[in-house]
Amino acid sequence: MEKKKIKDEIPGSIEKCQEAVKEIFQSSSDIVIDTFETIKGMAMLVYVDGLIDKNLVDRDIIAPLKSINFEGDISAAIRCTIADVDNMSSVTGQVLQGNTAVFFEGRKKVAIADLKSFQMRSVEPPDAEASIRGPKEGFTENLRTNTSLLRRKIRTPDLIMENITIGRQTNTVITLAYIRGIVNTDVLDKVKYRLSKIDVDSIMESGYIEQYITENGFSTISGIGITQKPDVAAAKILEGRVAVICDGTPHVLTIPELFIENIQTAEDYYNRTILSSLLRLLRVLGLFISVMLPGLSVAVITYNQEMMPAVFFQNLIVSTAKTPLPAGAEIFLLILMFELLREAGTRLPKAVGSAITIVGALIIGEAAVNAGIVSAPAVIIVALTAVTSFIIPNLTEFTLVYRLILLFLGGSMGLIGIGAGMVIMLTQLISTTSFGISLLDSFSKPEFKDSAIRFPLWSLKLRPLSIARDNIVRKKENK
Repeated sequence: MEKKKIKDEIPGSIEKCQEAVKEIFQSSSDIVIDTFETIKGMAMLVYVDGLIDKNLVDRDIIAPLKSINFEGDISAAIRCTIADVDNMSSVTGQVLQGNTAVFFEGRKKVAIADLKSFQMRSVEPPDAEASIRGPKEGFTENLRTNTSLLRRKIRTPDLIMENITIGRQTNTVITLAYIRGIVNTDVLDKVKYRLSKIDVDSIMESGYIEQYITENGFSTISGIGITQKPDVAAAKILEGRVAVICDGTPHVLTIPELFIENIQTAEDYYNRTILSSLLRLLRVLGLFISVMLPGLSVAVITYNQEMMPAVFFQNLIVSTAKTPLPAGAEIFLLILMFELLREAGTRLPKAVGSAITIVGALIIGEAAVNAGIVSAPAVIIVALTAVTSFIIPNLTEFTLVYRLILLFLGGSMGLIGIGAGMVIMLTQLISTTSFGISLLDSFSKPEFKDSAIRFPLWSLKLRPLSIARDNIVRKKENK
């Protein structure tokens, strides 16, 4: 212990400081160690090449220290210092974050200067959350850019940005964003506790954080929201949630997320009430079709033909007369083909991916019908299911799993199996919680005004009571 403590201290001479830095970083070619002489003694700079602006280093550090007016006070000479550290571990961490360490002969502390400058993606519209009306900006991979985007939306000193470093090797910076006085403190405490229990080598993306802190590891719904839009994150923070921003990714987590939020979009609040409510009801219908249609159609075709109109039943018999597979196998085969095409279209470059999707949907589907492998009604059912699944992209895992479960139960037991599957699905939704809050809390009476339909904004006087516990009033009555 004593040996480690002495080794971690800042040596008194520049020569020993240089040896200590070289011992820490070994032969890393991107670590720059620059020693130079001032009128008050030797100085040394340590930084990562590519993470700082060398012109600023020359102007704001080297030039002031070499000036004849330099009197030996580092803090007074260098205006860009952000901290003084007194151990090599802190120096190492600051350098790896892109800051510049300034050593000085005989000084037991190291000045840290913030002169970061590196290549990063500019603020662009997010591909996964396209919007017609509203802000077009999206989060980037740079942490400070993301926090500044939130600051532009919420201009109050009560917006707290709290940093946590996770990952023994990556030392990834995680920022918790919340509003003091509005945030659900129980949720905040649980988030902090679960983050403190993460002890791993690396955190590469916010998906790592989501999987480590979720309490529903094997559930089809995590209860943790994800967004690339600053206006969405700001709106959720204003309702009492906690946002988790991970350095190196544009995907921001919002905790907790209720089930109903998956059919809501930011544009619902920018458009008028009737249009927003109709679009939400359309998404609810899309969710029902995406999950229920394959299994329900197989159940009716296989076991409950009396529920179909006579004309439709006759056409169905004609269409399936030459197909070798039962209805359930046909639809399962088409669903499998669709998932393969979607995965291929996602992984390939955009131009090629679009071509693959079109070729698969038109040519392969048409060829399968003409060859008598599947029937035309099965193609129509799966195509409609595929289209509706794109309406609710945040529930892809949920819809896919329960679509297959209901397909199996419907093909095995008919409508009785569909009923059993719905009981299983609803039981899971009712019993699943996220950080102590039920996923279906939003269906309570006080929050019905902003659920499957949206009342006018002037009538939404309270924050969601399932989330906010303090300061629940967001619109005060005019006197």
